[in-house]
Amino acid sequence: MLIRLKKLTWSLCLIGVSTATFAQTVLVRSQHQINEYQLDNGLRVILAPNNNENKVFMNTVYLTGSLNDPQGKGGLAHLLEHLAFKGTQDVQGEEFQRRLDQYTLATNASTDYYSTKYTNIIRPDQKAIDQVLYLEAQRMDKLVLQQKFVPSEIETVRRERELRLDQPFAVLMDQMFKAAYGNRDLGRLPIGDLNELKSIQMKELNQFYRKWYAPNNAVMVITGKFDQAQVLQRIEQNFGKIQAHAVPVMAKVPLLDASKIQQRQLSVQKGSDLAKVNMYLNGRNLKIQPVLTVAPYLYTLQPSGQLYKAMVETGMTTTVQSTTWLDQDFNVVFMGAIYAPTQDAQKISKNLAQDIETPAHFNDADLNRVKSVFKNQADSIATNAVALGNRLSDYVVSSHGHWEQYFNDVQAVQNLSTQQVNQSLNTFFQPQHRISGDIQPTPDSQKKAMQLQPSQPKKTLQATQSTDSEPVKNIQQYQQEIQDYLTRSKQHLQTTERQIQRGKLKNGLRYALFSVPTHDNKVYATISLNFGTEKSLWNKGQILDLTAYLLLRGSDQQTLQQVMDQSIAADGQATAVSQDNGMLIQIQANKQHFADYFQYIVGIMQHPSFEQSQFDLIKSQSLASLNRPYTEPETVAALTMSRLVEQYAAGDLRYHFEPEQVKQQLQAVTQPQVQQLYRQFMGFNHAELAMTGEFNAKQMHDLITRQFATWSSKQSYQRLSSKYKSYPATQIHALAEQREFGNYQGLLVLPVGIDDADAPALQVLSYILGDSQLSSRLGQELREKNHLVYGFSSDLNLDLHDSVGVLTIQANYTANKAAQTSQAVHHVLQDLIQNGITPQELAAAKANILKQRVTSLEDSRIIHQMLNSQLERGKTMLSREQRDQAIARLNKADVDSVIKKYIQLDHYVEVMADQYGQQQTDLKVAALGK
Repeated sequence: MLIRLKKLTWSLCLIGVSTATFAQTVLVRSQHQINEYQLDNGLRVILAPNNNENKVFMNTVYLTGSLNDPQGKGGLAHLLEHLAFKGTQDVQGEEFQRRLDQYTLATNASTDYYSTKYTNIIRPDQKAIDQVLYLEAQRMDKLVLQQKFVPSEIETVRRERELRLDQPFAVLMDQMFKAAYGNRDLGRLPIGDLNELKSIQMKELNQFYRKWYAPNNAVMVITGKFDQAQVLQRIEQNFGKIQAHAVPVMAKVPLLDASKIQQRQLSVQKGSDLAKVNMYLNGRNLKIQPVLTVAPYLYTLQPSGQLYKAMVETGMTTTVQSTTWLDQDFNVVFMGAIYAPTQDAQKISKNLAQDIETPAHFNDADLNRVKSVFKNQADSIATNAVALGNRLSDYVVSSHGHWEQYFNDVQAVQNLSTQQVNQSLNTFFQPQHRISGDIQPTPDSQKKAMQLQPSQPKKTLQATQSTDSEPVKNIQQYQQEIQDYLTRSKQHLQTTERQIQRGKLKNGLRYALFSVPTHDNKVYATISLNFGTEKSLWNKGQILDLTAYLLLRGSDQQTLQQVMDQSIAADGQATAVSQDNGMLIQIQANKQHFADYFQYIVGIMQHPSFEQSQFDLIKSQSLASLNRPYTEPETVAALTMSRLVEQYAAGDLRYHFEPEQVKQQLQAVTQPQVQQLYRQFMGFNHAELAMTGEFNAKQMHDLITRQFATWSSKQSYQRLSSKYKSYPATQIHALAEQREFGNYQGLLVLPVGIDDADAPALQVLSYILGDSQLSSRLGQELREKNHLVYGFSSDLNLDLHDSVGVLTIQANYTANKAAQTSQAVHHVLQDLIQNGITPQELAAAKANILKQRVTSLEDSRIIHQMLNSQLERGKTMLSREQRDQAIARLNKADVDSVIKKYIQLDHYVEVMADQYGQQQTDLKVAALGK
């Protein structure tokens, strides 16, 4: 992680009012191909164009956050952020969010201690950029805050707070800040306190908005593909008339002296992990921040990290983790170890502190390795609009607007000396700077079934809003967009397919060579390695997993450290994971080094060492990770659902994850079995290989021919198929440990595959059902109207080969709201069955789906992800045009018909898991409390 300074103490008080019709824009600074402008009303604009990108990142940053919440009104700034999506003077009510959905690829917002950010990711289309700029100008100056939304948004914030405090590490961090600052300043969560939230009045919200939301207290960061002159002109037109006004001084945070912290032992009992975390913190010291930034890598980078070698390779812990939070007012470095119940907690606690606080003795090789990692990360950030936009936004806040400090910090890491690193670490990693945290699993006393209070009234769900009251939407505008996207998509598909060289080697390997520049200057190779049959791989799931994991961790000539160093030098990465009956191997590197790196990795694959020590280490880590309680709501719900719909026998690769079975299989695996599976099945005669990037196609074809044309396996191969099976409607309320949230999972199996005639209509249905967290059917019912959840997911997964698919719905609900959550989901599905969709929903869904599909064609890396599947199925890029046309042709009757045909509630399976459920012994659910 690159340096991310978070300076919480600073002030800003710009006074001045512009009376000009349009703001006069001034170029403030220009560095690193990034330009900063300022309008005469004080609005600062940072533009970082990148014509190689296929998107635009836009962040409107207000320099105010929870530190400025009035006394006794904690969470006001965050509540205002929620209300800022509810309409303006000129774009009223739900129309504001609808337009955001229409003109963006994604939209979000966040509030921290010292800033509020409104983030939009947009297609590189000037019309879309113009519309979003207009909406953000409306939000800055003409926001309409309405009392009717306050109670409901407080309930949504309550769900958000519960979700945050349901995470063990988040609770530990909250405890750390309270130990350091008490119940003030950074000791108070930006999300707010429920009692204080309820006391907030409309007058106070409006006062905060008018006080802090001003052009002279805001910075707009735009990165990606756009025309600077046009964007700057539109910003002037939309924001230039907004008047500046005096802004108060930002609240200050007292300087931290870690030696005076009283509470130094923190504890959290939540979840399933066992972890020891040492938090080293102290007050402001800018000089050592570059050193603290590299510390996590020096200690935990695999396999060279000091902590990794001392605690993981010795078998003392399962893994080690570290991260750094550097701030103008304090520096914090987290050093943690995750371990299993069978490992010695006291020894881990002692050694974790001892290994960190022992005088550092890192050498030049250690430091240079980390410097190379940082350089690779900086290069990746520079070519990624979203990553760069986020980094510049953070630095605008943390460095008094000096976003260029990010580049100074990157260089500061490269300038570090080994002596400087060791001296600074020895000064910082001292006992007086350490707060120790202990994360323990949820106690057994909190794993027993509880009874809902009979006095608690059952909440009646709010009725679904009638379509008559739905905001009028311009269907003709959507239809025009659909035609535009169809035209653009067809052009992209034809151009792209002409650039792809497809073929087949003499041993059967199918390949696609896509020679084209990528946005990040890398070349990507993906190999789908298929082998074996249901019978020949029976009961070999864990052997296959270990074979894949160990495949690239060294050869008879190369150690794991040498492989890692070679990867860093090439700015590369190579991974292998088991997939169905086979492996997925992915190799990527900078285009200048790819050919050599690719050959190097293939050489590792040809002569893997499967070293006994590595085998023992990975096996012990895997067993340790399995030695845990499976009692969290989400885990219980997922296991229960898997058991309900299982149709294969244990030993089949398609059989669901069953902890005890996996543990038994894993314990039985030996290193010779891994070697035998490799020798028996490793071959490329049933493989697909896709390569994308800037390379010479002929030279690459010759290379893969030399490497793979004669590398075959004599074992027969048959793809593992999927079978459709309907299930009777089932609703299970399972027992899970006590948490703030329960977990809901719904599943409907469909006799439809990706290429079946009804697939396009199901895609549209899925979008309408749950694509947006706010405006979709589920978003409106679960979050906006009934406030049962903060977030949810809905997914349609259609098989690539067989006529089978699943529609799934998942949500974390407030623990005592299982029945209401189920009722709300049924309400949505029943309404769709009875009334179908609206013409407006259909038009918006088709336009947005096609927008996403054409956007994916503008990034060669995303196209790369399509190629292996196309090779396996005998498809080309031109096949996508048929799906585009099918989506565009859909009418309301088509989608309504598919809804009635497939949304059969008498086959809908539901599982809810929380502390009010019943233990599912008949389904072999892991016993709670064990």
